[in-house]
Amino acid sequence: MVSVSPRLRDSLDYEDPEETDPRLSFGFRSLSINSAEYENYEPHGDRRAFAGSPDPGARRMKRQRQSDHTLDHAVPFEYKTVADGDLFRIACILPGTQSAHVECRLEWESSRHPEKDYRCLSYCWGETIERNAAILLDGFRFAVTRNLHRALQCIRKPNAEVRLCTYYPHVNFISRSSSSGVDQLCINQSDLDERAHQVSIMKHIFNKARVTVWLGDEDDRSKKLCEYARKMGRGEHAPRDSPKTVLSRILSQRQLQDAVHRLLQRPWFGRVWVVPEVALARFTEVAIGSELVSWDNLVRLIKDTQLPRKGGFDKQTALLGNPRQRIAIISQMNASQREGLLHTDITQLLILAKSSNATDCRDKIYAYFAMTLLRLRPDYREIPDYKRSVERLYIEIAEHYVNSIRYDDYYSRWHGLNEQRRTQQLMSMLYSAGRLHQHFDLPSWMPDWTFAWYQAPFWCTTESNLAIFPGRDEWSTGIRSQYRAGGETIETLEVLGETPSQHCLRISALLFDTVAEVSETTPASTPSKDGNSPVSPAESTVTLDTSTYSYGRDFFTTKKGLRGMATRGIQTGDVLAILLGGDVPVMLRSASVIYVEEVAYTLLCECFVQSDDVMQGDLIRTDLWLAEDIVLC
Repeated sequence: MVSVSPRLRDSLDYEDPEETDPRLSFGFRSLSINSAEYENYEPHGDRRAFAGSPDPGARRMKRQRQSDHTLDHAVPFEYKTVADGDLFRIACILPGTQSAHVECRLEWESSRHPEKDYRCLSYCWGETIERNAAILLDGFRFAVTRNLHRALQCIRKPNAEVRLCTYYPHVNFISRSSSSGVDQLCINQSDLDERAHQVSIMKHIFNKARVTVWLGDEDDRSKKLCEYARKMGRGEHAPRDSPKTVLSRILSQRQLQDAVHRLLQRPWFGRVWVVPEVALARFTEVAIGSELVSWDNLVRLIKDTQLPRKGGFDKQTALLGNPRQRIAIISQMNASQREGLLHTDITQLLILAKSSNATDCRDKIYAYFAMTLLRLRPDYREIPDYKRSVERLYIEIAEHYVNSIRYDDYYSRWHGLNEQRRTQQLMSMLYSAGRLHQHFDLPSWMPDWTFAWYQAPFWCTTESNLAIFPGRDEWSTGIRSQYRAGGETIETLEVLGETPSQHCLRISALLFDTVAEVSETTPASTPSKDGNSPVSPAESTVTLDTSTYSYGRDFFTTKKGLRGMATRGIQTGDVLAILLGGDVPVMLRSASVIYVEEVAYTLLCECFVQSDDVMQGDLIRTDLWLAEDIVLC
C-alpha cells in the first residue's frame, strides 16, 4: 500500500521558514547557500576525484560476483510515499570504489529551503532506454540504464557520501557533501501527478544547484579536448611560447575539429530536457569519463573552432537547431536566468524543441515550463498536465503565445519586445507550421513541436550566432533572413477561436500567383511578363540549383512565369501568398471550411520565389492595396 505524505499548502510562493515538512525532521542544521559565489568558481584544474574504473584482477572478479549475487537476490524497490509540496527526493550514494555495486539511500530535500548543498546531474538515456543495469536503493533492487549506472560509478566517492537524484525525465541532483537527484530513482514515473508536480518546482531546484553534465565515457580524443579547453580558458603557456603554440602541442587544428565534431554528436546535445537543466543553473561543469571542464570553457572552445564545411547538404550546418546553435541559445537563456528574466522568445523554443528528442511529446512544451512567462498567467495551469492530449496541449500553447505576443503589453515589457521583434516571433510560429510539416491533426497555422527540422529554412539562417548576449532575448534578431517580402508591419492577425472543429487564424495577406506546374527537377527558365528571365534576389544565398536549399523540396512554375521551390507535396493550383509582416512567401491551398464570409485556406509551407520584386518587398509595396484578410484553418 502507498502512504500519501502530508501535503503542504498548494501555493509555492510562501516564504515561512517556521513551516517545515515532517519528512525533513532529521535534525539537520540549516546551511546558508550563496549561489553567487559559484559563478566564477573553477574546481581544481577543472577536475574532481572520481571513483576509479574497475581493475581487471582476480579479486575484482570475485567482488563483482559477490555484488551480482547481492543484486540478483534483492527484492525489487517500490515507492511508498509521494513527492509533493516543496519536496523532492535525494538519492544519497554510499561510498564505494571499483567493482562494488552502487548503493543509494533516498532522503527528502526542500526545493525552497534546502538543508544541504546539492548539485544536479544532467545526463541522457544513452544508446538504449532499456534498464539493463541495477543498483541497491534502500536495500532493494532498482533497475537503471547503463549510462546512468556508469555515471553513478564515476561520481561515487571512495570515502564520502554523494547525494544524487535523477530528475524527470533524465536529470540528477548531487550535493557538495555529495547529494544529487536522478529521474529513474527520485521520481515515481508511474505517478503522473507526481511527475507533473516535480516539473513545476524544477526552477527552484536548479536555481539553488550546481549542474554537472555527464556526456558519457572518454574516447580517444576527449581527454585532450578537455585539457585543450582548460588551457585555452586560462591562457596557460610558457613566457616564450604563444598560446597557439602551446595548444597545438595538445591537438592539431584538424584533430581539434574532429574532436569537437565527435563531441557534438553525443546524444546529450539532442535531448529536450538538457535545455532547462543548463539554462536554470548558476554554474555548470561538463564531465566526460574522469575529465571535467567548465561549461564556459567548453562553449568558448566550440565558438572558436570552425568546423570544415562539407559539400552538398550538411545537416550539421544547414538545419535549425544544429548543436552549435543549440549551445548558443542555451547560453543566452542562462544569461536571462542570471538576470532574473523569464524567457519570452518563442523562436528559440521552437528551434530547440523541433530539434530535440523526447520520450513524451508533451515534454516539448513542459521542458520550458520553468523558464517562460506563460506559467504566471491566471488562465494557464500552474502544474503541467500529463493527462492532457498532445493535440490539445499544442493548440492551447499556440493560441496562448499568439495572444500574449500580439496583445499582452505586460508580456512584452518583460524583455522589451518592440513591434519588430513581436512580428518576427509571430511569423516564426507560422513558418514553423504548415500542413506539410505536421504529424498531429492540428490547425495548419500551428506548429507541430514534434516535427523535426529537415530542410534548410528560408525565413531565417542556421548560423550559431555564438556571442555574449545580455539577458534580454536578442539572439533571434541575429538569425533573421535577408528577405523582406511582406514588409515590417502586421495588419490583421487574430485567433478566431473554435469553430465546429477548427481553431482558425485571421491574417492579412497578398495572394499574388498560382502554381501551374510542379517538378522534382529544376525547371527551365521562363521569361517573365516583361520579357526578361527572372533572377534570384540581389545578394541572395539561395538559388534553384543550390543543393543545401533544394533538399526535400520540389520546384514549381507559376501562371505568371515565376519559378521557385517549396516543400515536397505542393500541387498544381496551390496559391502563393505574402503574409503582411512576413519575410518570405508561403504556399496555401483552398480549404473546404467557410468562416463567416471569408474563404479559408490551409497553410502548407514557406516557399522561395526567384524574383527580387517578390522577396525584397517591391511587390507588396506596389500591390498593398490588393491585400485582404484571409482565414487559415
